[in-house]
Amino acid sequence: MSDIIPSKLVKLKVLAEVPRAEFCDAPKCDNPADTASRLSFIKKLRMGSKKPSAPAPVSNTIEKKTFNAAAWIRFVNAPTQPISFWLVYRDQRDEFAVMLDEAKLTAGSSTMLSGCVTIEAKGNIEYMKACCGGARDGELFSVEELYVQKERTESAATARKHTA
Repeated sequence: MSDIIPSKLVKLKVLAEVPRAEFCDAPKCDNPADTASRLSFIKKLRMGSKKPSAPAPVSNTIEKKTFNAAAWIRFVNAPTQPISFWLVYRDQRDEFAVMLDEAKLTAGSSTMLSGCVTIEAKGNIEYMKACCGGARDGELFSVEELYVQKERTESAATARKHTA
């Protein structure tokens, strides 16, 4: 596991919000190309549960989730300090940050930062952001590519192969 620190201790610039589908275990449409299957899935989402709405139980379990992430960042002027790639997330405890990669640009003004990280989240993850550290105020940069994906377990991948 990587070092996870409270995000308040690090000055980060948000690159993008990570879509909830990447870190939540939400239902997925079996065959999005099939119109009937897609409409049935959307109907299920709109109907919701048939149980009366009650507050969701607070989960105190700690779940390990592994993520692969990569970002291709281009700077207008090459920075002199190292640049780092972070994932910031919020669970039931607080908001935390974990560094995936760090690099010092020696030649050129762009770099690819990537890594794999295992997060121990208490309860559900409320949100997740991909962030950049080390960029100074007023330093101009653009994100050319950004990729964050939850790693699937072997048992889940095997189960999909057997059902499909």
